[in-house]
Amino acid sequence: MTKAEITEWLKEKTNPSLYRHSTATREFAAELADIYHVDRQKAMLAGLLHDCAKRMSHAELLAHARRWRIQLDQIRLAQPGLLHAPVGAKLAHTELGITDGEILDAIAVHNTGSENMSRLGKILYLADASEPNRDYPGVQHIRELALGGDLNRALLTTMDMKIRHVLDRELMLHPMSVEARNEVLKRIISP
Repeated sequence: MTKAEITEWLKEKTNPSLYRHSTATREFAAELADIYHVDRQKAMLAGLLHDCAKRMSHAELLAHARRWRIQLDQIRLAQPGLLHAPVGAKLAHTELGITDGEILDAIAVHNTGSENMSRLGKILYLADASEPNRDYPGVQHIRELALGGDLNRALLTTMDMKIRHVLDRELMLHPMSVEARNEVLKRIISP
C-alpha cells in the first residue's frame, strides 16, 4: 500500500483525536529514531499504526485474538483493552501487508513493553507515552530524558509512571510490564 492508502485506512479505523495522537506519535518516533540511530521510516510507520485497533470493542479484540491465536492470559481476558497492541500488529500485517517483524513486534508490545524490546520497540513505547500532545505530570521530564539521549532512563521513568497509573486505577499489572521494567533497570544498573 502507498502512504496515502495507509493514511486513509488509518483514518477509517480511528477518530480525529486518535488520528492526531497517531500522527504525533509518528513524528516524535521519527525524532527519537534519529537520536538513537534507528531506521526513521520504520519508526514513523510503527508510530502511525500503533493504535490502529484501539477503537475496537472488547468483544472484537477478543474475537480477533482468538482468530489469530494471540495469547489470552487471565489479565488480557479481564482487561481486553490490552489486546489492542497485538491485534493492531496483526491488522497491520493482514490488512496493510506490513511484513517487517521489527515494526510488527514494536506495535505488538507498545502498551505493555516486553523483556526483549528492540530499540525500535523502545522508541515507540516512549513516543506513544510522551508525544507532544500528551499532558500529564512528569511528561516533560520524560521528553527531556528521551531527547537528551538517555533512552533507558527515559524508559524507566515512563514505565514507573505507567505502572503507578495502573495501580492507582486498581487494575491488574501485566507481567510483561514488570519484565520490561526489570530488564531496563538491569541495563541502567550494569550497562
